[in-house]
Amino acid sequence: MDQCAVDELYEAFAVLAGSDPDHCSYPKGYMKRQAVFACNTCVQSGMDPAGVCLACANTCHDGHDICELYTKRNFRCDCGNEKFPGFTCKLHADKEGQNVKNSYNHNYFGRFCSCDRPYPDEDDQVNEEMIQCIVCEDWFHEKHLQAPAVDCEALMEMICARCMTRAPFLWTYADHFAVSPVNKEGLCKEQTDAGVMSDEKGKCFHTSVHDVSSASLCSQPEEATSGAAGRMSSPDPVTDLQLSKATQCVLNELKAKDAARARAGSVFWPYFWRAKLCTCTDCKRMYVKTGVPFLLDESDTLLAHEEKAKAETLTSEDLLLSCISSLNHVQQLEIIHQYNELKHELREFLQQSADQRQDITPEAFREFLEELQTRKRRRLN
Repeated sequence: MDQCAVDELYEAFAVLAGSDPDHCSYPKGYMKRQAVFACNTCVQSGMDPAGVCLACANTCHDGHDICELYTKRNFRCDCGNEKFPGFTCKLHADKEGQNVKNSYNHNYFGRFCSCDRPYPDEDDQVNEEMIQCIVCEDWFHEKHLQAPAVDCEALMEMICARCMTRAPFLWTYADHFAVSPVNKEGLCKEQTDAGVMSDEKGKCFHTSVHDVSSASLCSQPEEATSGAAGRMSSPDPVTDLQLSKATQCVLNELKAKDAARARAGSVFWPYFWRAKLCTCTDCKRMYVKTGVPFLLDESDTLLAHEEKAKAETLTSEDLLLSCISSLNHVQQLEIIHQYNELKHELREFLQQSADQRQDITPEAFREFLEELQTRKRRRLN
């Protein structure tokens, strides 16, 4: 298995790790982000779109034609509600008729991109990778982005052309902070220079020459204020800073700078770009009006979801110890010994497959387990 495939497995694990595989997520309400699936067996073309959580996909819809939708924000599980006529959720039957706050698109019918095609597409021999828009959360082929994709690890997010039009104020931020294919080499260079910075994980990102620091945006001329006794007094620095952040508009500051770029096509954004958004009252109202208030939420990003899932997921050793805590010491040692033996055998099997550059098929893994069972029986006899 090559490194690319390994990375994809780790990414898939991180996405699913944030979702409970055994319990329906419905009681948790509209979750900030979770893995969502569509059942093409239960919900077919012409019906209202619906999505289910990981646990319901595994249990209630086992054996059905399931379409993985990756993650969706602010979603509540639909399994067994009125969108599934004659079908009851096996994990949480008591549900309202509809989840009115859920948002749906053609992904729930297994179709993606502006071309409205399935993925994988039997008629497309290339089946290129797709990129998800962080606003509408639809997936797009690179050839349909209306802009060349920028291939760099530091580029974490993309906004499609349709969503850029829907929230036109984003073009001003794109003028200053978005990344174009022209400067992608500078963006990905690992050495430190005036145009490149490195975050705590060692990833590189490009700093725009039009970057406006928070200090310059938030500074105001010092003005005298009236004290409690009616005298003129110096402004309190904390209060002054808070007032400045609330009244000074970053967006207007950026509009005043000459950094225009072609306003067409999808836009790629570096890791830090959301932190540059203005938080004044008028801009916050604009975010709500254009349907993008989540852009101010640092935990909304897929990266934040994956990191949170990794941090909350128990290691296999932690899980093992929690399961054998009630056993006596001798039983615990015996189980730990068998666990370590199994882990050693599995590591050797994987290493051998990697050395021989062989893909691990279900049949090969089944033979490995059967051989383990045979060896165990011989030892017991």
